[in-house]
Amino acid sequence: MAKLFSRRTFLALSTTLSASAVLMGSWRGTATVAAEAPSYGAQVGDVTPTRAVVWARGQSDGRLVVDYSTSPRFERVQTRRGPLVNAATDYTGSLDLAGLQPGTEYYYQVRFVPTGKPVLPPARPRATGRFRTAPRAENAAPLRFVWVADMCGQGWGRNPELEIATVDGRTVKGGYVIFDVIRPLKPDFAIFCGDMVYSDNACPPTQEIPAVVGGGTWINDPPKDFVAVSLEEFRENWKYNLGDEKFRAFLAQTPIYVQWDDHEVTNNWYPGEVLTAEPYNGIGADALAERSRQAFFEYNPIRGERIYRAYGWGKLMEMFLLDERSFRGGNDRNTQPELLAMLGPEQLQWLKERLKASRSTWKVIATHDPLSIVTGGEGDYDAWSQNNSQVLGREQELADLLKFIKDEDIRNVVWITADVHFPAAIHYDPARAVYQDFNPFWEFVIGPIHAGAFGPSSDFPLDGSFGPRYEFNIFPAEANLPPPNNQYFGAIDIDARGALTARIYKITGEVVYEKTLSPV
Repeated sequence: MAKLFSRRTFLALSTTLSASAVLMGSWRGTATVAAEAPSYGAQVGDVTPTRAVVWARGQSDGRLVVDYSTSPRFERVQTRRGPLVNAATDYTGSLDLAGLQPGTEYYYQVRFVPTGKPVLPPARPRATGRFRTAPRAENAAPLRFVWVADMCGQGWGRNPELEIATVDGRTVKGGYVIFDVIRPLKPDFAIFCGDMVYSDNACPPTQEIPAVVGGGTWINDPPKDFVAVSLEEFRENWKYNLGDEKFRAFLAQTPIYVQWDDHEVTNNWYPGEVLTAEPYNGIGADALAERSRQAFFEYNPIRGERIYRAYGWGKLMEMFLLDERSFRGGNDRNTQPELLAMLGPEQLQWLKERLKASRSTWKVIATHDPLSIVTGGEGDYDAWSQNNSQVLGREQELADLLKFIKDEDIRNVVWITADVHFPAAIHYDPARAVYQDFNPFWEFVIGPIHAGAFGPSSDFPLDGSFGPRYEFNIFPAEANLPPPNNQYFGAIDIDARGALTARIYKITGEVVYEKTLSPV
């Protein structure tokens, strides 16, 4: 594999890390112990009222240690020992902090203590980041979250020349600029809806910008000149994105909940598939996915070993994060009348039980594949639908779920998604549908945040099985336009009265769509 970073980039990164490293001095006469700072910042994820997973990557063998406090001046510091990190985990580690106070702001520092050295209280702690725990289940505290997807795709990587002027007059330049636009919104958390790395896309040093958006040359600095096959290459995709300072700054103050989709492995993959094209040459998708999954868990703050999971945020909202990759049936069978799995029996039953048990006002289902927007084509229909108004393949599983939601009188269900590289708001109504045994609902679609912009083919309108209708969409002038053209993220606010407002933002911070729903 070619080197990921140039010598110039490596030296600059080393200088930055050395300057930010924290040296642990004496503590009431205790011997000095040097500690390493994390090499890619820190992340917090899967936050609950009393717990939070803290992630970081070291630079050598050592123990992950987290110091945290409710004071930004680090008064009353608590210190927790985490796991040992080494080459086997690519020096990554996560620590699940427990015993936290609900609805409370925390400030934290991550450090790595050399193997065999004592873990001392911090002499001069400096905040690596901050996060807020979720409120108590009975607390109707207002909340805001964002959802993002589709990052570093189609060869559009970290361009230091990329520049946008935001709606408040600021100019943001270089790298993943959208995160500097999202940060001022101060979301309580973010949902990463998959395709947060493109393991199957190289980022060459340069590529041409289409004439329709002005032409010129896109610069990837550093480039990423490989498609991931080995475990190390999958890891390098995550490190490539974490090398961006705007992304790290966002992660330092925003808890995340992470899903995966196809590009964490390769385009439109499914279990049992054999990948014949270069550079795979007969590798089974299952073997490739196993390597990708290991890197995914190594580089994200996830609790447990399951990608599908649910988390509540006070009385007002519970989110359900789906895994629509690990258990699906083959894309080549999605046009058949027989039932085809998308979630699989175990995950589907789990989702039904969690939805029924939820006492939250709103139930937000994060589906990284859209419900009625057709993706793929003949022999490779990748999402739920397949451009046929009959209920076929995976749609039978969806019909079963929608009927369950109606029969159990589960109210205020909203779906959020991404994947298709354009924004949209879609309303579903049984009065327009072929299959009619469900209640009306909304699906809000965003993306990409830093990848090629696409629109649906004119040959593939919305699949009519469940009565979808666009209330809003924006399609690019042509396929694969680079950032900052047609880049979008989503945000949902729920106020203390329970009203939910979904907004879709352009990369400039401009709101291009807004919808307020009242609970029933």
